[in-house]
Amino acid sequence: MFICTFLYFQITPKRTPLLPYENKVLVLTYHHIDEELKSNATITPALFEQHMKKLKENKYNVISMDEFIAFMKGNKSVPPNAVLLTFDDGYKSFYQKGYPVLRKYGYPATNFIIVKATDTPNPKAIPHLTWDDMREMKRNGISFYSHTYDQHTLCKVNAQGETGPMLITPIYKEKEQRIETETEYRQRIEEDLQFANKRLEQELNNHEHLLCLPFGAYNDRVIETGKKLHIPLFFTTQEGINEAHKEKVMRINAGSPNISAEGLIKKLENYNH
Repeated sequence: MFICTFLYFQITPKRTPLLPYENKVLVLTYHHIDEELKSNATITPALFEQHMKKLKENKYNVISMDEFIAFMKGNKSVPPNAVLLTFDDGYKSFYQKGYPVLRKYGYPATNFIIVKATDTPNPKAIPHLTWDDMREMKRNGISFYSHTYDQHTLCKVNAQGETGPMLITPIYKEKEQRIETETEYRQRIEEDLQFANKRLEQELNNHEHLLCLPFGAYNDRVIETGKKLHIPLFFTTQEGINEAHKEKVMRINAGSPNISAEGLIKKLENYNH
């Protein structure tokens, strides 16, 4: 007499990834990488590496800024599940903590630097990249573009001391007790953007000009001035997925300490359509 025993195993289904997206690009934003400093724009090196590992495991294809520019201009296609990695502000931690991880995974990336912070370092501020740092990284697939020369700050906008983003706001001149004229405002932002690009050309031999908008803030005058200076793409803080032939680039915040690697993938999947 034979007794047949049936064993039942409960199988937990794996999360089914969404179908690949095509002819679109998700752009991720990071800022500072540090073990100790706590802020909503700082993540640890370990968490950053977990993000990069999870992108690879989930078959995301990290592209370079050159590939992204060509795609946005309509000159080139991109692979399915294309992702562009960007960093803002030009912190030294990018070179010390982020760059080694990017090299490990073979990923290109772009850092939008506040150019004056490199030209004239502030010893009291978080250290910023040097031109030598950038030249070394550029040889290994990392690119650098403008986050303005010196407009990434808040300025007084009236006699009451209210403030606003400097790039989009006429400054209140305290000594003269008046607000910047429209002509003065336009001249200031044009000179700043132009000088930032000039320094990037001089130091890194940049041939393409891009602008990452401080605080994600812009107005018609900023866009008009940028176009006058042959800037084709403006990087915002609005979240979404990018299609070709757009001038304003949407980016997804990935650089907050509360975004786990799994949480990042779920966040990206919200836009995978």
